[in-house]
Amino acid sequence: MSDRPTLRTVAVRAGVSHQTVSRVVNGDPTVTDGVREKVLKAMRLLDYRPSAGARALASGRTEVVGVAVPHHPGFAFSNDHLVRLVGGADRELAARGYGLLLSTREVPGDASSAYRRFTRRREVDGLLVEAGAGDEALSVLRSAGYPVVVIGYSDDLCCVHPDDEGGAYAVAQHLLALGHRRIGVVGGPAENRLAMASRLRGVRRAFGDARREFSDDLVEYGDFTDGSGFAAAGRLMARGKPPTAIFAFNDGMAFGVMRWLREHGRGVPTDVSVVGFDDTAAAELVDPPLTSVSLHSVELGRRAARILLDLLDGRPPAQRENVMPSTLKVRASTAPPPEGA
Repeated sequence: MSDRPTLRTVAVRAGVSHQTVSRVVNGDPTVTDGVREKVLKAMRLLDYRPSAGARALASGRTEVVGVAVPHHPGFAFSNDHLVRLVGGADRELAARGYGLLLSTREVPGDASSAYRRFTRRREVDGLLVEAGAGDEALSVLRSAGYPVVVIGYSDDLCCVHPDDEGGAYAVAQHLLALGHRRIGVVGGPAENRLAMASRLRGVRRAFGDARREFSDDLVEYGDFTDGSGFAAAGRLMARGKPPTAIFAFNDGMAFGVMRWLREHGRGVPTDVSVVGFDDTAAAELVDPPLTSVSLHSVELGRRAARILLDLLDGRPPAQRENVMPSTLKVRASTAPPPEGA
């Protein structure tokens, strides 16, 4: 015979009826705060865990949230920022009794394929969507009746994103203060256009505030991978007057830039300073450690999950767009430019 506590044993410990315990478990708003606290205390003392299936049946919810990451699985699971972001969301969901269902890009070149599983059958109560598949894919999810929170930028959906412009402004300001005037930029892919535009706007604003002219000729683009950063560095350094610093819009591309410089006999930061964005775990481990912008990825995921769960409970956020702070982490990959540069 099992000693596992039941709804009735919780009721006895709390001094209420088993129907009242059931109402607390199912989130009935008519239960008074005092009674609810008595029941929750009894549940904690007895280590009582209500059946997820029973709660879902009673509430009409699956108690599962979908997380759509519109990237190839190989990239998604090797990208430290994305892994920490999903981990933060999962932590918040678990604390509120929800599970997580992760979906990545199913079809190469088709970011919206990360969402299709959620339109085929009702598996989740709501969705956290990492930006990148485009407004058309998001409108499909919304028309399917899902509450959606975008981790990134959206014109009309509730969204959470880091202060991309502020982070990039801090990078450019740091490099300008070191004495750099020709600063190369490696931007990201077109599907992240709003975030990339914000970062480029931050760079231009820093130059404007310093009364310096930013050279659009020193902007190249990659796809967030090491290889694309390597190729972009080659193109930038082939300019007649190459940059003395390169700012890549994610750490992966910054690592590719550093690799190109190393393989072509250029020192970092003695010849060229390098900066990334995302502040992944590897940023502190490369040689030299990479100056980067921390997006506080775990808290970003947690904040997005909190907003979605509040939406599911009928509590919309005070504002549609929620901006999280970003922080410049200065390390050994940046220094003043070489003399005579």
